[in-house]
Amino acid sequence: MKRVRIVAITAVALGAAVTAGTKFQQAREAALLAAQPQAVATATPAPAATTAANTESLAEATSLTQLAPSAAAPVAEADLPAPSLLASRMPEQATPQPAIAAPSSAVPAPAPVLAPTLAPRLSQASVLPGVDVATPAAPAPGPATETLRQIAEAETLPQAPTASDAVEATPPLDPQLQAELAACAVWLVVTPAPGAMLETSVYAPCDRDAVVTLSHAGLSFDTHLSADGQLLAQIPALTEVAQVTIRFADGREQSDETPVADLATVERVALQWQAPAEMRLNAYEFGAGYGDAGHVYDLNPRTAGVTDQGFLTVLGDPSITGSHLAQIYSYPRGETPRSGRVALEIEVPITDATCGRALSADTIELHGTAAAQIRQIRLDMPVCDGQGGFLVLPGVLPDMQIALSN
Repeated sequence: MKRVRIVAITAVALGAAVTAGTKFQQAREAALLAAQPQAVATATPAPAATTAANTESLAEATSLTQLAPSAAAPVAEADLPAPSLLASRMPEQATPQPAIAAPSSAVPAPAPVLAPTLAPRLSQASVLPGVDVATPAAPAPGPATETLRQIAEAETLPQAPTASDAVEATPPLDPQLQAELAACAVWLVVTPAPGAMLETSVYAPCDRDAVVTLSHAGLSFDTHLSADGQLLAQIPALTEVAQVTIRFADGREQSDETPVADLATVERVALQWQAPAEMRLNAYEFGAGYGDAGHVYDLNPRTAGVTDQGFLTVLGDPSITGSHLAQIYSYPRGETPRSGRVALEIEVPITDATCGRALSADTIELHGTAAAQIRQIRLDMPVCDGQGGFLVLPGVLPDMQIALSN
């Protein structure tokens, strides 16, 4: 009888423990849900088997309770098993832990911070042995976490080169050259050439096709720059230290100079005038007639640098309205094996633009290193009769006397 009462008391205690543990677990889960709605359970219980086991245990406890007398006498403390013995005799029950998922439409609320000792206290308060309170799961990624992830992915993607990168890859120009290009600078270079000539190079990239005036020691002429702003001209030197100046229509000027070592070896005569007049300088070498091989003029100018013959230089662009034009005859007197006389004359065509008008021209005479002599001449053109023709002026320019070289 005493054994039956002990069994009945054990069954009642077992049922009470199961019921208390279940209610405590439900209260714990409700507290965790309220504290952290986003926590998700990691274990999936088997509710069917657990429920059946609990049902059988409760049924057995009920039946045993009915077998016990309704007015049971108080049991002595010596008759009850120790708590450790009671726990060892209790079957291990798997407490169900249902998964709790936050609604997808709900906005996740910030998780409250639990006290560090909360989880240990709940674990120690558990009635059933071996049952611990699960550590709260990490919160689901929020908007800030997703934004940081997208930024990190964007930084790892290859970036397309930009226009500024291409500019940085281009090697910079020399600072001085860059400043000159920005200021639309003009480059003028004058160097000596055979036959006491001045090789003149012009580069003005901001003045393409511009009309310019080149001058040297009283000699002046107008011409065009090329489509890319360049010009190359051969100008007869008239001084031992020759300076050439280029002048633009807006008044800008640029000059350069060079020494001329062979100026003493040439005889030189220049004729210059202004359009629309037309003039021609004829040189007849050593008794040559008009059209002969020794007749040097614009249709037979010859080449500079040949020791036994003279040459003619034609400067200026007659297509420019009011252009200044020039023709210069040169003979290398110190290098020729011939001697004699070179006759010079000026020929002026009579045209509708010049007939009945007074024309003016300048002549420049250079004999070796002596100072050049500049003279101005005036021509009264015949009346306009529609016949045309030429006005020839012999004797206006003195003949050149050419002596043998030693």
